[in-house]
Amino acid sequence: MKHEEVVRRKNINKILDWKLYKIFFKRWRKIRSAQHSLPFDSYPDIQKNELDDGTIVPAEVEWNTSNFDRHGHDISVLIENNGFLIVLEKDKESFPVEQVEIKKDDFLAWFEKDSGNIAKETLQSIKKNIVKNKEPQIFIYYMRSKGTGLINRKRTFDAGTDGFPTTLKKNSLEILKQAKKGDIVIVVRNFKSSISVKGGRNPSSKHKGAYEEIYGLIVTKNYYYSKSPKIWIEDKIDYPHRFDFRKKVLFEGKDIPCTINHLGRSLHEILRKAQISSSIEKIDSSMIVKLMSLCRKWKNF
Repeated sequence: MKHEEVVRRKNINKILDWKLYKIFFKRWRKIRSAQHSLPFDSYPDIQKNELDDGTIVPAEVEWNTSNFDRHGHDISVLIENNGFLIVLEKDKESFPVEQVEIKKDDFLAWFEKDSGNIAKETLQSIKKNIVKNKEPQIFIYYMRSKGTGLINRKRTFDAGTDGFPTTLKKNSLEILKQAKKGDIVIVVRNFKSSISVKGGRNPSSKHKGAYEEIYGLIVTKNYYYSKSPKIWIEDKIDYPHRFDFRKKVLFEGKDIPCTINHLGRSLHEILRKAQISSSIEKIDSSMIVKLMSLCRKWKNF
């Protein structure tokens, strides 16, 4: 179990048992209860903190303050919802929202008391992962189809092979390498914003519009590295990080709305992140059900 997951357990699963009444927020307002986000690794970690005056606010849990930026979280989600940051170590005093620092002695006491349960849950997690490895994984990425993009899309389907350049970010490459036969890859194309936003990247609250197309592919050959055959001949760069897929799509839809109401906060944020960082992400089965439902509803016949 990663140390950051331990911190999350401390502040989410044990938030009542451990009496997080000890933690105060903004002028000594107590946190009475909390509800973690689903899926467990979505942002922010704690979807609902109920304060003693009935106010509901979100919170993110990090090992230290600096990790917030390293993970690429959208600070506007916390700012716009009066949220805050929970850390074990406040290594930066200046931060856009309030920081709540856990007392280290309390944390150590809890860890020693609960270490047996942590070990058991870690073993259970390993067993679950073994089972999950037998189930299809679901990957998703955003693709801009400009210039040679439309031609490349046709060549991709003609070949039944999708590819990514050598410039693919390390984290995304590690995720792509997990792709195996039977997995599902969802491609999201061409976001069109419905509102005017200045300054480039849309914050989560203003990321509204529609995707020109979303479709799902079934992987027929595990990830592999190859520069041949050269499929995307119009481009001057290679796309050696590849997987093969069934040419008949699993599902598809046109002009899919992109709002928090339609997608849900977690999926909306994953897609926004994939778009601005050109990353490959993994999603759970509940999210693909949501996308398939939207694609059926907005499918152009």
